[in-house]
Parts: sequence; structure tokens; C-alpha cells
Amino acid sequence: MKIKILSRLVQLLALYLFFTSLYVSLGKIITIQTGTKIFGKVISSYKETDYSTQTGNKRYGLTHYILRPIIKYQVNGEIYEFHGKILGEVGNHYQIGQPVPLYLSADKPDYAIINSFYELWYEPLRNLFFSIGLFLIGTFLAKILSKIKDTIVN
Repeated sequence: MKIKILSRLVQLLALYLFFTSLYVSLGKIITIQTGTKIFGKVISSYKETDYSTQTGNKRYGLTHYILRPIIKYQVNGEIYEFHGKILGEVGNHYQIGQPVPLYLSADKPDYAIINSFYELWYEPLRNLFFSIGLFLIGTFLAKILSKIKDTIVN
């Protein structure tokens, strides 16, 4: 009985993730279809921690950082800026001062998306595939746990 409830909770979580990633994807598609294609300019970048192998307050370990671009663009005389989600060093993808193609929301000029596969589709697709996998795990949870139990007993 407990496994069945847990299985249903995992499936509900998967459905929630699926529909939220679908919602985000639809928002981006609407921005692409109804928005304006403009160019912004990379003005600088900021350093963000990607992951760290340090544990606690130890002095050893490695911290990996990502430089994310800060892009400025102008609409009707107003200047806006946003932080891109591009992975990797800014120098590998963009140089400071380089023009960057953007999709600008039709009704919100402060919302823009970089016109690249990673910026547009990586996160929604990752969440979509994760939610499908999570749903399958929830569906077959009883069989998976039974198989693990049989393996441990034998």
C-alpha cells in the first residue's frame, strides 16, 4: 500500500514537471512567434559558482565557475540589460562588445531571450525528459523495488 502511494506521488511530481516545462516552452514559442528579433551587445559578464568539490570549511578541493554574459539592448530609447544562461566562459561564446541576436517579447520589452539552442530549448527539454523518466520510475516502482529486494535476498 505504501509503495502504491509513493508511486502515485512520484507520478504526480513527474506530471507537474512535465506541464511546467511545457508551459515554459510555450512561453518561449510565443515570444519567438510574436516578438521582435533585435540585437543586443555583450557589455560584461559575472562569475557564478557551477559546482565545488570542497566540503565544509576545508581548504582543499576545487570550485568551478562559469562566466555568464550580461547583455544590454535598447528599445524605444530605453536601455535594458539581462543575464544570459550560456554555459562556459564568455570568451568561448561571446566577446565583450559583440552583437548578440535576441528575441524580444512583444508586450514586455524588459524580457528578452538569446537566440541560441541552449538558451531557448536546453532547460525545457532537459526537464521534459527528466519528467518522462520520473513518470516511468513511478509507474514501475513496485517492480523495481521487488527486483532489488530479490537481488538482495538471493
